[in-house]
This record gives sequence, structure tokens and C-alpha cells, in this order.
Amino acid sequence: MTDIVKKATGNYHSGTICFFCKDSADEPFPASYSDPLTLLGDISELRLGEIQKEELRKILVKEIAEDGAEQVWKNRTYRKNIILSFGKLV
Repeated sequence: MTDIVKKATGNYHSGTICFFCKDSADEPFPASYSDPLTLLGDISELRLGEIQKEELRKILVKEIAEDGAEQVWKNRTYRKNIILSFGKLV
């Protein structure tokens, strides 16, 4: 996940991550999904347009191939907080 912060901050060591979103421990991993955005849970708070959603899908597809879907799921809340904090899709 450190890579996500580097991407969001442009590799600078400054910035503040505000934790607006929280995990729901009861939310089960979606073992079967057709849209990679499903692995982020509820993204309504991000208020993304269709172009942004498509860009985020591309990012997630790459990460799923590299790290696996469960890793993306485990880091979903952290990712959403980074997107909200820095205003950049990662």
C-alpha cells in the first residue's frame, strides 16, 4: 500500500491522509465479481464520474493481476481514504 501513497503524493514525503471511511469487519469478501470496483465495497462517497470509474477499474485490474483480488479487498478502505485525501485515483 505504500506504493499507493507514493502514487497519490507524486513520491513526495508530505501529505496527510484523512480517514473518512472505515472498514466493516462483517462485510464478506466478494468471491465472485464481474466488476473490479466491487472489491472496493461502497464507493458512493468518492463521487466518481464514469471516466474516473473506468480509470480506477484499469488500476484495479492491474493490481489484481499482480497482488490478487483479496489484497485489493483488504486494502479497500485505505485506498478510498487516500483517494479522498489527495483527490487522485490510485
